[in-house]
Amino acid sequence: MSTSRTIVNQQAKNKFDSLPKMGRQAHETDQKLPMTIRIIGGGIVGLSVAYHLSQTAGDITVFEIDKSYERASFARSCGGMRSQFSTPANIAMSRHSIDFIQNQTDVEFTPNGYLLLFDDTRAEDHDHSLALQQETGASTQSLAPEALKALYPELNTEGLYRGCLTQDGTEGWIDPIALHHWYRDQCLRAGVSIVYGDYRQYPSHASDITVICAGYWTRDVARHFGIEIPVQGEKHTVFQVRTERPVSAGLPLVADLAAGIYFRPEGEGYIAGYEGNNEGEVDDLEPAWASWDELWERLYYRFPGIFDRAKMTGAWSGYYDASTVDQNAIIDEQGGIYFATGFTGRGLMHSPAVGLAVSEMVTGAPLSFDLSAYRLNRASNREKYVI
Repeated sequence: MSTSRTIVNQQAKNKFDSLPKMGRQAHETDQKLPMTIRIIGGGIVGLSVAYHLSQTAGDITVFEIDKSYERASFARSCGGMRSQFSTPANIAMSRHSIDFIQNQTDVEFTPNGYLLLFDDTRAEDHDHSLALQQETGASTQSLAPEALKALYPELNTEGLYRGCLTQDGTEGWIDPIALHHWYRDQCLRAGVSIVYGDYRQYPSHASDITVICAGYWTRDVARHFGIEIPVQGEKHTVFQVRTERPVSAGLPLVADLAAGIYFRPEGEGYIAGYEGNNEGEVDDLEPAWASWDELWERLYYRFPGIFDRAKMTGAWSGYYDASTVDQNAIIDEQGGIYFATGFTGRGLMHSPAVGLAVSEMVTGAPLSFDLSAYRLNRASNREKYVI
């Protein structure tokens, strides 16, 4: 090697060593696979991948460009956790992830359940998905409008076909920040290095394996490696709502699939969202304030006993990394570059399963999940319950 190249490499190494980092304490690698792994993206999926890899692999560095996590999708999530999906792959991912969070972490789980409402136009979706969920052992109940009204007197059942409810303690919501902190703490204990900076500025950090988990920015990062991934950003707004009535704290997370709305209790009020306020490829985080009137009309129509006198008190926006193929995740590898993206709002929900799946792909371990539905080049199998 020439003297000039040695100097350049040393300068790059010095630059990397001076970067703000966490967890670069020595760790035992003699009992772990001798791999040097670079993970680009330190959000909820990236840290789950790092955590799961740290169980079997030794030298892992996570690069995260946004130390504040201000633009991270997980930090702006409503925290929903459910197994009610329309494809076997998503059901399996959810069931594993919920079990992991409830039994292997100290993250508080609010087990209020999920209620999905179907009108007559979604009858076929209901019947197919209910059968699929019950085949997997899920305890999803299908309720006629009369039974729904008995459970929830505030509900207007006009036009409803049925509702699917799970209230066995396996569906509800969590605090997204708490789960991210848990992953981070576990990673640091295992000796994972977390570097706050742009991975491109530190070319001396050689790695055997690169894993990209950068949300919708995965598309741009992957292009740096010559890979095209069909994912785009979609901005979603969540509204904070107060009502004059006492909060129905025991309510599940309710999603009216035909109306494209959802809400759940939060503190002294509710948080609610509307599929109609999705904005694609928007770089700012300004909420879609103008969509509040439409959201309120739909909330009031379906739950007049709650939202007859509702007031919007605030809002925030965040990004979905949305798969443009079929709204299912993209988990795959090309030329030694691994990637996990396109979750379309399910990155937090499925992060434990995705972390395990990617770690098994990287290390060559037997796969716990059938990942054919998530491959880059696949036949479309659209997930019907994206809300």
